[in-house]
Amino acid sequence: MWRGQAMKTTSPLISTVVFGAGAASLVAASLSLAPVFMARSTMLNAVLFFCLAAYAALLARMSATPIRALAAPFLLLAAVLPVAASVSGFVVPAAAGLAWIRSGICCPGPAARRVVAEALTAGAGLALCAALRPSGAAGWALGLWMFFLIQALYFVVIDAAGFLRSGRPCADAGQALRSRAQALLREHKLERAFAKLDLSSPRGSDT
Repeated sequence: MWRGQAMKTTSPLISTVVFGAGAASLVAASLSLAPVFMARSTMLNAVLFFCLAAYAALLARMSATPIRALAAPFLLLAAVLPVAASVSGFVVPAAAGLAWIRSGICCPGPAARRVVAEALTAGAGLALCAALRPSGAAGWALGLWMFFLIQALYFVVIDAAGFLRSGRPCADAGQALRSRAQALLREHKLERAFAKLDLSSPRGSDT
């Protein structure tokens, strides 16, 4: 219970920065230990796909979005992954998938604000990586961490508190319905028990 409540109240901006540091470390380690039978670009694309999947799951958890809602963008990215001829051939669809997951699924809201937020984050992040021209494990790790630092700005443009509340109304409504159904079931069981005892129901007895 405490862990779930902590996840809901953690700032998505801080979570993005911390996740970016972890993802950068994973990229550095993976490229340093890349097997000889696999191209470095293939390894990097696979690690980036894994990092995006983990970050999408984090966004879904914080916004109370069902994981199954992420199936469509990841099915498309899974189809792109094996045919991507280079890292740049995968990161552009991956950034588009991130925008779809973040603004289209986990954080619905005014279209104009979402377009501005994605242009300032996904677009600027890709532009920064292109300008850095990373090479080697350290270069790609730095580039990925800078990319996530820019992604954190998304939650400056989009209200972070609203993002954390985005999936709660549905969950709260479902909980209210379940509570009401359980109350009606208990009341029905009480009425049956009183009927077996040949007593009047408490609902109908006012005296």
